[in-house]
Amino acid sequence: MKKYFLFLILLGLLSIDSIGQNDSIPNTQQVDSLTTLLQGNLTSVSKSKKGNFIKRYFKDDYPSPRKAVVLTAILPGLGQIYNKKYWYIKLPIVYGAFGGLIYGIDFNGSQFRFLKEQHRFMVDGDPNTVSVFEGRVTAAVLKSERDRFDKFLQFSYLGIGLAYILTAAEAYTTAHLLSFDVNDDLSLQLKPSFDFIPNQGTVVGFGINIKLKNNKESYPKKNIFDSNQYK
Repeated sequence: MKKYFLFLILLGLLSIDSIGQNDSIPNTQQVDSLTTLLQGNLTSVSKSKKGNFIKRYFKDDYPSPRKAVVLTAILPGLGQIYNKKYWYIKLPIVYGAFGGLIYGIDFNGSQFRFLKEQHRFMVDGDPNTVSVFEGRVTAAVLKSERDRFDKFLQFSYLGIGLAYILTAAEAYTTAHLLSFDVNDDLSLQLKPSFDFIPNQGTVVGFGINIKLKNNKESYPKKNIFDSNQYK
């Protein structure tokens, strides 16, 4: 918008100049050259903005809790890097947890599929399919082991989902705390408190008022000492 406003001002100045001077460049040539110059400038500005999309995404409105969650959803740990706060400590924990859960999915899944196949061979009644556990364990024991690894597999999948949620929550909380502004002017006041209780009379005590950031609202009064005098 500023570029086009500047263009109109220069166009008016060139029109006045062309009226006052006979030996000046024709008005149409001035307008064409100025238009070409402004178009090239606008094009270069737009290209620079497009080229710096990633840089602007990470720097604009930093720290943004929403961006931290989005980056964590794309790749676990990326939100911790975005927050720039102890990410080098948090990343080993994040990837260690995900690595262990992925290994659990692979191991439990392979064991479940193997035992499922062997159990089918044992109970299908086909002489051409003989289980490696034939004569060693019963079909009931084999089925029990198959179900056990199936349970471990489901827990591993649930662990992956829970790890995603916890990682995103940690990134969101950290980004929110980074943007949380606390004024140094904190006040703590101890004031007398008077409460009227039916059938008991007036209760005299002390209340604590805490004021944050010059806000008129304060935490509710809390009596730390009560006296039942003036009943």
